[in-house]
Amino acid sequence: MRADPDPPPPVETPGPVNPARLVDPALLGDPALLGDPAGLVDPAGLVDQRLVRQLAEAAAAQVGAGSVQLLGDGGLLQALAKQLIERALELEFQEHLRGPGTNNPTGAAGGSGGPAGHRGRNGPNGARARRLLTEIGPVEVRVPRDREGSFAPRTVRPRARRLPGLDRLVVSLTARGLSSSELVAHLAEVYGVEISRETVSVITDQVLDELDDRRGRPLDPVYPVVFVDSVRSGRSGGPLVHLALGISTDGLREVLGLWPAADGEQWPQVLAGLAERGVREVWVLVGAAGAGLAEAAAARWPRTVVHTSVAHLLHAALRHAPGEDWGGLAQVLHEICTAPTEAAALERLGRAEREWGPGHREVFRVWRAAWPLLAPGFRFGPEARRLLAGGGALERLHARLRRIEQAAGRVRDERAALKRVYLATLALESSAGVRRPWTGDWPAVRAELRRGSRR
Repeated sequence: MRADPDPPPPVETPGPVNPARLVDPALLGDPALLGDPAGLVDPAGLVDQRLVRQLAEAAAAQVGAGSVQLLGDGGLLQALAKQLIERALELEFQEHLRGPGTNNPTGAAGGSGGPAGHRGRNGPNGARARRLLTEIGPVEVRVPRDREGSFAPRTVRPRARRLPGLDRLVVSLTARGLSSSELVAHLAEVYGVEISRETVSVITDQVLDELDDRRGRPLDPVYPVVFVDSVRSGRSGGPLVHLALGISTDGLREVLGLWPAADGEQWPQVLAGLAERGVREVWVLVGAAGAGLAEAAAARWPRTVVHTSVAHLLHAALRHAPGEDWGGLAQVLHEICTAPTEAAALERLGRAEREWGPGHREVFRVWRAAWPLLAPGFRFGPEARRLLAGGGALERLHARLRRIEQAAGRVRDERAALKRVYLATLALESSAGVRRPWTGDWPAVRAELRRGSRR
């Protein structure tokens, strides 16, 4: 009788892996890897290539098999963050115990007394567990304590429960249109971080302090172009907010300030605020027609050319036409704006009035009423006029505010409106990535703007 064959060996499947064991503590023990805790350190200098190779080799197979996750509770980056934070705390603690007036350079218990008094007896006194919320998930760390209770680490501030990276993540996601409920759910699902909607509000309220600081900082003495606009926090109304967006002499976009507009148009106060912060010269000021802007600019900077916002003018005109005509009228008005000269533009305007007939009289009346502030644009070439059209960034800002309102609802008070508009401008700035001049040939456009503003 034939014997049964031996059963095949069992297939080994990767089991749960402790992420902390993928990191060699020896690589984290060198103070040179962490830099001077008291100074500013380039984050790239914190990464040792041996550590990178060890992590990659040890975790590649497990990550591919799904037994190690990178983010969230139990993730590889969470374990790495724990060891880095605790090692940084340890270095700070050793430095604290070696501080001036201490007779205990090693941090051991006891001491010889002497002139330092009781400080010579300072030493370790255990550690306190703390759960930190970070942008890669919650991290459990142990914060060392000393006998005097005087250790106040900079790595983890006293009583801090969140690291700054999480606050920046919350602000960024809110600026991109996530409501508080969506953000809370996203953080819990992806990062394993549980925070409340109230905490989200507290975090995003911090940007108002940043806005106050930004609103008071000095500005450049010269801006070739400044756009001013009154924006609402959404389509359905809410408090008005004044916005000033400048183009610097280097061609870079810069939010100069945001102001509440509870009492209606306040352009004299807005322009006075810019002047008080150091703005001595604006070559071209772009804003909505008929808002008292030209008079305010003439009183502040007499040589400034005031140009109406073509985007606002287009919207104001199309309100007097049925929706099915918007596309054709927008094309006609675009052709008027891109005419080579003012005379050619007026000829195109007259021809369009005749072609569209009396039924669209109000559309063209709006354009003729704004013509004194539209005509200065014909001093400049096509690239400069494209910049002065005022669409671009401001249109994207309005669109982003509409998306935020759809997700988060309407705001009703001035403080909330300021916060929402400022968050939208932060997203607008960060979406540009590497800061580049507004137009491709900025030096030529800048020279053209300067010549045109001197005519």
